[in-house]
Amino acid sequence: MLIGSHIDTLLAQAALSLIPVLLFLAGLALVDTYKLLTLRRVLQTLFAGCVAGLVCYALNSAMYAFLKISYVDWMRTGAPVIEEIAKAAYLIWLIRTHRVAFLVDSAVCGFAVGAGFAVVENLTYPEFWGAGLAVAAVRGLGTAMMHGGTTAIFAVISTNLAETRRNWGAWVFLPGLAVAIAIHLLHNQPLLPPVMVAALILVTLPAIMVLIMWRSEVATRAWIGTKLEKDLDLLAMMSTRTFSSSPAGVYLQSLQATFEPVILGDLLSYLQLSLELSARAKGDLMRREMGFPVDHDPELSAQFQELKYLEKQIGLAGKLALSPLLGNSARDIWEMQQLAEA
Repeated sequence: MLIGSHIDTLLAQAALSLIPVLLFLAGLALVDTYKLLTLRRVLQTLFAGCVAGLVCYALNSAMYAFLKISYVDWMRTGAPVIEEIAKAAYLIWLIRTHRVAFLVDSAVCGFAVGAGFAVVENLTYPEFWGAGLAVAAVRGLGTAMMHGGTTAIFAVISTNLAETRRNWGAWVFLPGLAVAIAIHLLHNQPLLPPVMVAALILVTLPAIMVLIMWRSEVATRAWIGTKLEKDLDLLAMMSTRTFSSSPAGVYLQSLQATFEPVILGDLLSYLQLSLELSARAKGDLMRREMGFPVDHDPELSAQFQELKYLEKQIGLAGKLALSPLLGNSARDIWEMQQLAEA
């Protein structure tokens, strides 16, 4: 009976510290009205956070043993730096490969990494097990929300810098990483009672996430409307006789001195197909936002094969020449990747 009761207590501790965080993550994904992230992506990101937690468990154990300092001192100094870098690594890959491009999907992925990390950390924290439900609520839930919040903030800052500066170099990730490390270091210091720290996190984090969601919804709606209108206008213009005298037509004619006639024909075909697929991707986003299902189109595969063929024909120079008409922002690349994966 005592063993069974002890197991029940341990399970209750785990549930109290982990389930609310995972529910909060599920809530963030649900309020994403444009459904920018698939369930598969969220689960992959959660798993990546678990892997980061295991890596940090090994690194932290090795570091405070090698430096011969106490576990508590290392948790208040070096551990936050290592842990935030480990959590950020997967998000940097997501941002640089344009698998996330908006504030909302970046925030959800960031929180998912932190939640996965917290699952491992809470299960391996030496003072957690057997300390009672109160410790599980304060230490487990508060710290888990901190991990999710710092990584979400890192993701949002980095995505915003990468998009506004049109640069995905290492330097754009440093400000967000510095903020995340600073918050983590501050959290680990004995400045306030643990109950007050947990309460502060539980009050401020949801408010920050709601603000991020609201800003992202506004930005996404504006981007979709503006870009869709531009794509459709250019497509309509290409089917008229006046296209050659339009600014886009004049620009394409100026490329005659650079490209052979055959390549110019491929450039036009690539431009038209890219615009059609771009408009299709934005239409899918709008249907998801209104709650309508997006059916699979069997012709998409053939269209993307044709696009890859044309891309090979025009080469890098051709793509650069068309970038003023097509755009090459992270969101432009992201929408094509989303459509291709569909």
